[in-house]
Amino acid sequence: MSRLVDEERILSSSTCDAIAARVFGMARGGGETVVSILSWWNGEQRWARNSVSLASDRRDVRITITRIADGGPGWVGTNQIDDISLEAAVRAAERNGLLETAVVRPTAIQPPMPVLARPRTMCWSDATFNVATEARAELAHAMVSAAEAKGMMSAGYMEVRAGAVARISSARVGQPAAPWDIPYLSWTQAQCSTTVRSPEGNASGWAGLSGADWTTIDAPALGARALEKCLASQNPVVLEPGRYTLILEPQAVADLFEIVVGNLDRESAEQGQGPWALTQDEVLDLWRTKLGLKVVDSRITVTHDPGDPQLGIIPTPWMEPVTWIDRGVLTSLAYARDYALAKLNQNTPHRGMIGYRMSGGETSIDEMISTTTRGLLVTRLSDVMVLDGASLLGTGLTRDGLWLIEHGKISKAVKNLRFTESPLFALNNIEQLGASVPVFRPVKDPYETGAPLTPAIVPSIKVRDFSFTSTVDAI
Repeated sequence: MSRLVDEERILSSSTCDAIAARVFGMARGGGETVVSILSWWNGEQRWARNSVSLASDRRDVRITITRIADGGPGWVGTNQIDDISLEAAVRAAERNGLLETAVVRPTAIQPPMPVLARPRTMCWSDATFNVATEARAELAHAMVSAAEAKGMMSAGYMEVRAGAVARISSARVGQPAAPWDIPYLSWTQAQCSTTVRSPEGNASGWAGLSGADWTTIDAPALGARALEKCLASQNPVVLEPGRYTLILEPQAVADLFEIVVGNLDRESAEQGQGPWALTQDEVLDLWRTKLGLKVVDSRITVTHDPGDPQLGIIPTPWMEPVTWIDRGVLTSLAYARDYALAKLNQNTPHRGMIGYRMSGGETSIDEMISTTTRGLLVTRLSDVMVLDGASLLGTGLTRDGLWLIEHGKISKAVKNLRFTESPLFALNNIEQLGASVPVFRPVKDPYETGAPLTPAIVPSIKVRDFSFTSTVDAI
């Protein structure tokens, strides 16, 4: 492909328009040509056992050309932007369209889609785009050096990325956009996480943060926090499983609430499935849902606002500000367009939760500790999974720092425990809430280049009677 200079690590709006115009000029046989363009850049640094194991700077372009002419729609993808490659892709798309005429596909009769409302969001940062490989290397070296000075081993990963997308149709050049067109959109994302462990393998500390703006991520401070937690978690003792008062740091709250994030589905609830189904009305043969009912502590409000500058959500069509839980009451559930047409006489879907903000309080973690007679302080949770969809009962492990609290003070480090608990139960047993802060929420599928971060802003929480069911050897 034609190489991009360093300043063009992602394609600009004018470059996307120029590529689309060239493709439109190559089409034969009339009809419509649609060009979808995704360009991305990714810079990363990885280290383990106090040595850098990966430093990369990658970029690519993905172009999908769709031809709609005499045959059915035919499409083909390429990552080449020279004329010869683009013309070959157009010819291939036209051939694929002719093949579609031999395939009979049943189609549902639906009303025309409305114009897609795409919110304006704060998801671009020049600082993220301009972080050089050398700067990332210096930060990694500083974090490793701090751990080495204390005789510990550091591992970590930092990443900065940028992307741009556009979807342009030949049928609407100079005309108002159609529902499925995508105006040019660019974004940046950054993340950094680090783990520090003892050479003996009996202590571990972790810290991480992600967001759209690299300047909000203090990598040296994350390294210092992970080191501090590692030193404090040496020589942990075994604690019997049971129900404990628990102080969950913000990262642990987000790890636990992830179970709820993926289960906000209205259609399932109206079919008697999932945690939001209530009871079945035998006369009407309908399942009533928990919409409008209190489901968690009245201090908890969960919102999703694509315009929230601190979240930095990459927008998708029909994404709108949503209050999912309002002062403990379930107020909204997600649904697809097919469901909206069939059940709600509505032509648009209700997008699920991509990022969110949870309300907090004013109690610091130190204050939570000082008011705890006996309990546990948790850094984060891992391997969280759902055991029972109806109650959202889940299980997982504490990781990278667990401490016993006795008489208002941290008394000793504790070996990790497996929990078996529902986040809904925990959010109904809240004693205290801390301030809401951004946490580490990485790309869920690192091999999907355009995959977004799933940002969250959550508080620390002190809860009663949190259930631990077994000890684990992992640190």
